[in-house]
Amino acid sequence: DDDDDDDDTPGGLLRGNDPSLWEGEDVTLDEENAELDRQIDELERELSGEGVDGSVVGGSSPFFDPALSDEPWDRYGRSRRDDSSDEGGGDGDDDEEGLSTFHKELERKMEMVSRNAREFTLEYDDDHPEEAEEEAQLEEAEYVRSLSSIGLTSPRLENAAVNPNAEAYFQRPPDERQGYDVMWTSAVDTPCVKNLYGIFRDYGVQFADNFADWDEGSIDGGDGFRSIEDIASYKARSVFRVTGLPCVASRTSFEVEPMRPEDAERTVGGDAVPGGRKATRRGGQKNQRVVTGYRFNNIGEHVDRVVQSLLPFSEPTRTTRFRSCVCYYDGEMELFEYGELDCDLYFAGSMRTFIPMSAAINAMLKSLELALDLQFQKWLRSAANDSTVGGARNNGASMKLRDRVLKEAKVLPNDIIDVSSFMDAFVDVDLMDECGQELAERFVSAKPSKILTIATTGLVIAIPIAKYLQVPLVYARKQRSVVMADTFDAGYNSKTIGQDQQLLVSRDHIDEDDRVLIIDDFLSSGSSQEALLRIISEAGATAVGVGVLLEKEYEAGRKSLSGFGVPVESVVRIASVRDGIIQLMEENEHANM
Repeated sequence: DDDDDDDDTPGGLLRGNDPSLWEGEDVTLDEENAELDRQIDELERELSGEGVDGSVVGGSSPFFDPALSDEPWDRYGRSRRDDSSDEGGGDGDDDEEGLSTFHKELERKMEMVSRNAREFTLEYDDDHPEEAEEEAQLEEAEYVRSLSSIGLTSPRLENAAVNPNAEAYFQRPPDERQGYDVMWTSAVDTPCVKNLYGIFRDYGVQFADNFADWDEGSIDGGDGFRSIEDIASYKARSVFRVTGLPCVASRTSFEVEPMRPEDAERTVGGDAVPGGRKATRRGGQKNQRVVTGYRFNNIGEHVDRVVQSLLPFSEPTRTTRFRSCVCYYDGEMELFEYGELDCDLYFAGSMRTFIPMSAAINAMLKSLELALDLQFQKWLRSAANDSTVGGARNNGASMKLRDRVLKEAKVLPNDIIDVSSFMDAFVDVDLMDECGQELAERFVSAKPSKILTIATTGLVIAIPIAKYLQVPLVYARKQRSVVMADTFDAGYNSKTIGQDQQLLVSRDHIDEDDRVLIIDDFLSSGSSQEALLRIISEAGATAVGVGVLLEKEYEAGRKSLSGFGVPVESVVRIASVRDGIIQLMEENEHANM
């Protein structure tokens, strides 16, 4: 019967964690305590610097060996420091005081930073700036001294500190062709690197490298009792001293709350532990290692082992907390941001670190956006401004289009304007390209992510605009294609092709995160543009504007679109076609719109 009861609980999931805990039907309290003591003693040996097999864990990292070094900076090229190291005979031997080349270089840069760096603080005495500056420098020096006792080491960072090829690698300029403006470094756990890089990429930040191979210091040295702020700051400052680049570093702690008295009585007194199995407990004795709380200032396999050890003897809802700290340091400013996750013990594990780390990285981005004036997709604005002659409005394009309309356009019955000699059946691609430049400059500040137009007449102007804004182009069809299985659709009326028409856009081409710019050749009644706006709304995306080549001012197109709250831009506005004569709005009126 007991076996059947166990199968009805989530115990099958827990048995996979540590099979040795689940072998046998009945386990005495002494046997359970002995097993728990063995696992925790093993964990303590590892954290104190002794491996399970007696080998030393942590300590000094391997010294740089040029014959074995295969880092990115080794493949990038040699720097000016290469010649100086050859002349000085820098072979990596310890000096008379027993200091390695790495530690001498680290101390030299630490002294330089201590003299020049200023602690970022909101408290500043305007009446006595010199005293406030001196006090800030003293606090910075004291803080640096307190961090010097931390024993964390990074073999790759040690390599970079003495490797003659590293300087040129870290001092290389950012890749402007990919939209990067600045070069930083990072010291976060490898699984979180893509999240960090992806978030900051849109703000022009390129990361030269990530130093994630930190060997933990021993508990005897006090590193296990340091705050996560101290550890993150130490990592960021150490990387900055060696590379000279701003650094984003992180540290995450893990806590298990002490067991509540009522839970301790229930789990020790002989009741079945939810999610576990029934066990015979003699004497009602409490195991202090189960009841007590735990706190670790780093994340690793020990977190999973502690969780596995405590699960059989704890309520599954026993609370654990993951707290991540992200530190930014650039020699002058230091910022900290945090992310937290409270999680039931049953679901706890080292992989949960992604959640608080993601929150901390996003919070850091918002702070640095204000502190450093980071701009979203600044490269896109620059590219569009460069393509439009330094951002100045290209009125030459509108003048050329006005001239072609007055000379070649024809007025057909029902006030239809025929521009097929340069915009429809026969396309002046140079004129369309210049008009595309002008409209692209008008909408660059709207930051569109896609352009939506109507096939086929809208493509003549939408394609050059997409080129200058560097965004994808999506066009709506008037008839369903065999490749369009699932679509957004909206109806509209047209003077040229008739009533009750339909526009179709594949659902795969627009999603809720898109910022969509509508481009078309004409704005008349506004019916077709309104249909596109309804499609954008149905997709959950955001419409950022409507741009057209020619706008019929005498029709109600602009008014019909006013309810959508989007800007409407046109290159040329037609005032009337009375008696078959095309009259345009004056150029000064157009410029002021």
